Amino acid sequence: MKAQLPVTILTGFLGSGKTTLLKRILQEEHGLRIGVILNEFGEISIDGELVNMPPEGLMQLSNGCLCCTVRDDFERAARELLKRTEELDYLVVETSGVADPRQVTELFVQRAFHEDLRLDGVVTLVDGPEYWHNFQHSQTAAHQISSADILLLNKVDLITEAERDRIVSDVRRYNPDAPCLLTTHAQVPLARILDVHAFQPELWDPHTETEDPHPLHPKGSPLLTPTDEHHHSHHLQEDGIQSVSFQLQQPLDLAEFQEWLQDLPDNIFRAKGVLWILDEPQRVIFHQVGHRQTLFLERDWDPNEPRLSKIVLIGKGLQREPLAAGLKQVCRAAATL
Repeated sequence: MKAQLPVTILTGFLGSGKTTLLKRILQEEHGLRIGVILNEFGEISIDGELVNMPPEGLMQLSNGCLCCTVRDDFERAARELLKRTEELDYLVVETSGVADPRQVTELFVQRAFHEDLRLDGVVTLVDGPEYWHNFQHSQTAAHQISSADILLLNKVDLITEAERDRIVSDVRRYNPDAPCLLTTHAQVPLARILDVHAFQPELWDPHTETEDPHPLHPKGSPLLTPTDEHHHSHHLQEDGIQSVSFQLQQPLDLAEFQEWLQDLPDNIFRAKGVLWILDEPQRVIFHQVGHRQTLFLERDWDPNEPRLSKIVLIGKGLQREPLAAGLKQVCRAAATL
């Protein structure tokens, strides 16, 4: 009888470090042949470009939430990878930052996949500096924590020890049982998160309702269950979360772009992209979570790839026109240098 392919689900709110962890998993010398299903919220793929793995082992799902609008795409992608099970030892699924992992778990537990795939565990990354803000953005942050088999409190280097202890205490109100590992830059021994048999299907009950104890939500309001059709179809609409994407075919002035980033309105809580910077031979990668920016040089532009900037913004109540006007100004600034 063919052995089931083990699967790890990586989840966590926007900007928590999922892709950083995925890159670590793919780059480590563990001898595993890993297939990846990568789900991004936005019509332009950014993370897919950054994982640097052969395309035959990567299935990308863009412009939707894995738990809702791209479920059928996920099933097709999983079946495509299952055709190559002889070439794979492991499967990692990275959900978008707004996906409810309970819906993804259901795909493995209740559908035909359970004969071919074994869910090894749900690993949830928790963004230390943005922990309290994330509950204001979406209830999904609570679902991601409560669904975890393993929790990673990430970016602990950016918070105090007292704040770390306060967050861990609050996390325990959602999920008292999952081990909580403290990490910086998603650095964790892979033996702690892969092939650990953390998920226990016999204990998984899709009909169980839990309460959200977080003070930012009404005390006693139930978290909706995976089988709740209204939640399954409309949680993004309820949260009001949306994305706006841009592709720019003119180089950018770096200083002007950083200023534009810093001035983004508070209703944008995640930004990321690949940048073509004037007089810079390498691609520049940027991330912004809240008002915290990270920019770094990645690699030289390939002579066969078009030079352009790809930018994805995620937030609530986004207005495309003013954002586009600001980016045009950044391009014009570069043109005058």
